[in-house]
Amino acid sequence: MDLLSQVDVFVGSGGDAFGYGGLTPAAQVPNGLVKVGPDTSAESSRFEFQHTAGYDFDDPYVTAFSHYRLPGIGVGDGGGLGVMFAGEKQSGDWGEYRAPYAREDEQAAPGRYRLALPGLGQVELAAAQRGAIHRYTWETEEHWLMVNLAHVGGSGTVVEEGELIQTESGLEGWLRLNGGLTGRGEQGGVPLYFVIDFSQAPVESELSLNGEPVEGTVGGPGLANLRFEGDSVELRVGLSVVDVAGARANLEADLGEMSLEALQDQATDQWQAVFDTVQVAGGTEEQQAIFASALYHARSMPTSYSDVDGRFRGVDSQVHPARERPFYSDFSGWDTYRTLHPWVIWVWPDLGTDLASAIADMGQQLGYHPRWPAGTTEAGSMVGSPLEIVLAESALKGLDFEGQDAAFELSVQHSFDGDLDGQRRHSLQDYIDYGYIPVESEDGSVSKTQEMAIVDHAIGAWAAQRGDTNAQALLARSGNFANVHDPDSNMAAGRMADGSFMEPGLEGWPDEYVEGNTYQYTWLAPHDAAGLAQAFGGNQIAVTKLTELFELSDAATDTDFPDPYYWHGNEPDLHAAFLFAEWGRPELTQEWVGWIQERRYALDSTGLDGNDDGGTLSAWYLFAAVGLYPLNGTDRYVLTAPLFDHVRIGGLEIGVMGQGEIQGVIVDGEVWEGWTISHGELIRAENLVFVLGG
Repeated sequence: MDLLSQVDVFVGSGGDAFGYGGLTPAAQVPNGLVKVGPDTSAESSRFEFQHTAGYDFDDPYVTAFSHYRLPGIGVGDGGGLGVMFAGEKQSGDWGEYRAPYAREDEQAAPGRYRLALPGLGQVELAAAQRGAIHRYTWETEEHWLMVNLAHVGGSGTVVEEGELIQTESGLEGWLRLNGGLTGRGEQGGVPLYFVIDFSQAPVESELSLNGEPVEGTVGGPGLANLRFEGDSVELRVGLSVVDVAGARANLEADLGEMSLEALQDQATDQWQAVFDTVQVAGGTEEQQAIFASALYHARSMPTSYSDVDGRFRGVDSQVHPARERPFYSDFSGWDTYRTLHPWVIWVWPDLGTDLASAIADMGQQLGYHPRWPAGTTEAGSMVGSPLEIVLAESALKGLDFEGQDAAFELSVQHSFDGDLDGQRRHSLQDYIDYGYIPVESEDGSVSKTQEMAIVDHAIGAWAAQRGDTNAQALLARSGNFANVHDPDSNMAAGRMADGSFMEPGLEGWPDEYVEGNTYQYTWLAPHDAAGLAQAFGGNQIAVTKLTELFELSDAATDTDFPDPYYWHGNEPDLHAAFLFAEWGRPELTQEWVGWIQERRYALDSTGLDGNDDGGTLSAWYLFAAVGLYPLNGTDRYVLTAPLFDHVRIGGLEIGVMGQGEIQGVIVDGEVWEGWTISHGELIRAENLVFVLGG
């Protein structure tokens, strides 16, 4: 069955509290700048934690249809350039212009969206990379359309600057969106330049700012109220982060003379090209649909920010000329380095090369590699230096990206120069001197030590590949995670400068950890399972401790709040179930990966265990379903029983022989030794067969 036809774009668009997925049914093309779709509200609020991309599946109201959002993140951001239709002139208050809607009147698929509002009319949307077409059809006596530059997707996001100009063909201008991530950094906010062409001229129009009518140009985030004569009007929208001329050029290049239906069909073709790289057979229809929906959501971010002429605004907020490859931003690095980027590098290597090139470019713009570039700024959210792991893995896996030499030199410099502390490193000199970050140095000391050890291994392996003399020191340092493993409790714990350990943090989020506790962080050494087992006292003890974690998790009630043991809704322990295989117990990896697939994913709006975090949870499912999982900071993957009977990715056929417990793996007709495979071995292979039985 065609996977694209099985996508449910509403998966992960609902849930409550820490179980909210943060996704959106907005029309979009793969990694497009424009994500045009509905923003919604509850009865009296648009609380940002429930509207991180502007939409909550359970809301009863639609507030507007906007163009810009960061799907699946943990803070509110987006909602730029809101458009809403009505039967009368509107104010700029979302509580007044919102409209009630029913779920059965909403339809969406990749690249298209439709909503009927009985008594008012309907809206149809189609997306291109930097443009969109809207069609509004009224059932009311008067036909009003509102374009609101101050509109946002939820609380926590504001628009404080802008300009609105009425033109012969429609509207143009710009706004600066300050969201939970895009609003960080020195500049603050992502500038969105726009051009809107109407299919017919309005018969009445008013521009205003803060409720006061304005003649001519509105010098601020203004509001346009427009009345049309016909029953239907179309808007053709071009977007740019560079300038209005760029928005006009993007509109003409991306939309041309296409109709809304033709643009929807073009978007379908673009999505089909993405989906053609992966084929699956077997499993249940629900499992195939979850897989298809995850594949779709894995191409929501990062975002392509280049104009059609190649110009882009970097994370230094400056406009840069065209480069060889398009520029991307919106990297949820601390999350996506674990699953999304490895999937992209393997399955869509051209995109992986683009993304690594963009990260390298950002390093030159900033003087360090960013952690969470959002729009046109470095938000710096979370910890470690995750995008240097992405750079290193891209190189280790054979991607020839732009700026690789400079990116390597910058990564090495920031691995050793303690004077650069704070530029995506944590207490670097203490880390070097002690072999860990002491509790006295800063909060999150355990998590930061572990994350920096993964970075050390990634850059060390990259250095070894290049024959660089720093390889040995970095690879040695990559064992530092063991220095925060308390031998008495056999758990990760805060360590003082005098070498003594604190009690492991078992509940909540103790200060020594970042968004987690020792149950989630004790396992954070994906690059060195053997070293982690040694810290426990051997494979058997490590397996026993990890089994206890999952048994505790199985017995616990799953709630909308952070899970106390294994927590799939956040990132640090996503790899944990795959450690069993590296410790000689592949059947336990099979068992507990299956448990996660069954208990933490579903084909509905609550189908994710938490924020998708830029495709991270979606990509976890993709890997697990095809029988592999990436070991971060290396070029290797764990092998485990796939969910499907047959998978084809590029030239690789993955199959299953027999039923039951995993027994072994056959690669190109030869029995495989061990339970890991390198990237080079994987891409050279033609057939990968998992032998089950028992």
